[in-house]
Amino acid sequence: MISFLRRHQKSIFYAVLAVFLSGIFVGLGGYWFTSRDMDGVVARIGENKVSRERFSARGNPYSDALRERGTELSDENLARLRREIVNDMIVEEILADQAAAMGFGFTDEELARDIQGTPAFQRGGRFEQDAYFRQVRQVFRESPQEYEIHRRRAISAARMKQLVFRMAKVSPQEAKEAYAAEKKGVMKDFEKDKTAFTGRLQQQRALDLINHMLRQVGSGLDHQVFMDRVDGA
Repeated sequence: MISFLRRHQKSIFYAVLAVFLSGIFVGLGGYWFTSRDMDGVVARIGENKVSRERFSARGNPYSDALRERGTELSDENLARLRREIVNDMIVEEILADQAAAMGFGFTDEELARDIQGTPAFQRGGRFEQDAYFRQVRQVFRESPQEYEIHRRRAISAARMKQLVFRMAKVSPQEAKEAYAAEKKGVMKDFEKDKTAFTGRLQQQRALDLINHMLRQVGSGLDHQVFMDRVDGA
């Protein structure tokens, strides 16, 4: 990872990384929460909270899909899945804050298209406002206004991930060198494997970048995870 940063230190990659590592959590500490404030919350990241309902709405479809495919989920595996999901939601909150700090934004029209394109809010393939209001209140226990605030943050985080992925682009020469290193110099299948291998390498590089950022700033993050609520959700 360090050698990769050095090779790109004069590019926008390094410039954006510097933004990642500077001041991201300034002002996030010092918030006082009463026990009542934390009722129904599975995690707190600075002033942002992950509610039990939002956590369940994210996690239940994953576990249901696994069961539908015939995967047996032991208590241990289910607990591991829940912890991975809450970790992902924490990272999402961090990325959303960073996107806001960098001035990333999108229009109300883009948000409307995102909501109208959500299958859960549709009937017969068409968006229905009544279905939208009902689903938001029943599933997330939120008002439409609260849901839209969280949806904006989720979209911001997704765009931040896309930016990191673009910055982690792998050149043809880098892909060739990495393939040779992995295959111990045997290159006979490189052309056949090149596209898939380059994609995996870029994904791993993007993940390494995010993890590197989190390690650098993690000590300054004011956060709390209620593991008993995560495991028992």
